[in-house]
Amino acid sequence: MEPKYDLQKERVMHLDLSGFTMVESGASIRKTVAKMRKKSRSCALITKDGELRGIFTDRDVLRKVVDAPDIWDNPIDSVMSANPLTVNLTDPAEAALSLMNKNQFRDVPVLNEQKRVVGNLTYHALIKYLADRFPESIYNLPPEPGRVSRKRSGG
Repeated sequence: MEPKYDLQKERVMHLDLSGFTMVESGASIRKTVAKMRKKSRSCALITKDGELRGIFTDRDVLRKVVDAPDIWDNPIDSVMSANPLTVNLTDPAEAALSLMNKNQFRDVPVLNEQKRVVGNLTYHALIKYLADRFPESIYNLPPEPGRVSRKRSGG
């Protein structure tokens, strides 16, 4: 089997979806960033009564918060990306990767059939899955596959 075919068949539920922290809507930006730092996560999924309301990522920290110290105590809702695109647990990994590439996302919330947050899919999780599944193919790739040496090494 090859990686592309495997991603078409593999479901999102079988990947590592732990790359997030959850924060209740209305929490302060300061508390959200502190929670992300404490858990070493690059994203917080913002929920209200268990339902996804938005996403706040490390990119949002850099673009919206770092240079605005006066807003650190504002609600996270004021800077989060509301109603983010999501994938379902049963979606193929390839569909999730396609969504990420098309929209330039590094994080995609994962929901179950009841529309409850069950995780967050990251590029890291996809790469780790492929590296674990196809170690020889992945680890033996040269840094630049199209580059070929014109002379022998060591001489």
